[in-house]
Amino acid sequence: MATYSSGDRFDSGIRYDQAPAATIKRVMSKPKLELKQKTDAELLGFARAHHTAMNGNANFPAPLPAAAAFLVIVDDFDAAVTEADTKDKAAQAAFSAKDAQRELLEVALTQRANSVEITSSGDETKILSAGFSTRSQPAPIGAMTQPQNLRATMGTMTGVINVQWNSVKGAKSYILDCRTHGATPGPWSQAKILTTTKFALTGLTPGQEYSFRVRAVGSAGEGPWSDEAVKMAPA
Repeated sequence: MATYSSGDRFDSGIRYDQAPAATIKRVMSKPKLELKQKTDAELLGFARAHHTAMNGNANFPAPLPAAAAFLVIVDDFDAAVTEADTKDKAAQAAFSAKDAQRELLEVALTQRANSVEITSSGDETKILSAGFSTRSQPAPIGAMTQPQNLRATMGTMTGVINVQWNSVKGAKSYILDCRTHGATPGPWSQAKILTTTKFALTGLTPGQEYSFRVRAVGSAGEGPWSDEAVKMAPA
């Protein structure tokens, strides 16, 4: 025969057809610190406020560290912060003084260099003998290279195509050509002479395909044409 035992005594006041009352667990609170987020001043103020709150607090008769030891730590930190601030201000003043003296020295060296340049009449040997090096002469750019990555995209308005390409070293300007594209391409015509590497062509025939090419112009003359880019003008 099965037996029934709930662990309750017959004199506990609980009926056998009544469930035991649910046990409510108490949520344990924890102190909030966030110490790493505090500045030195905030940390010091926080520590002193805590020390004041704990002084004579009957809830915590024996804190760790003890009150006297904790106060020594707080005071030592306060003194260290004060000393660091004093040294930081002194260091800032020293760096400002150093920068001012550096500026004076740079001015003096510039004056000396100008004097050496004039007196030496540009003689490199004489300039080197003064403890100065000489500036390297700029090398000529030479012939222009072919512009790379020419691309054409439809504009946001009817009959507009945007073209752009990579810059060419030493280029003073660019010549952009355009023609109709198809089974029988039209003749090339100059669209624009530019000093930038992009341009928006307007007034093109909607639905018509166009070819584009570009070349760089430098001190040595015109460079080779780029590869062609083709795009239809938006309707």
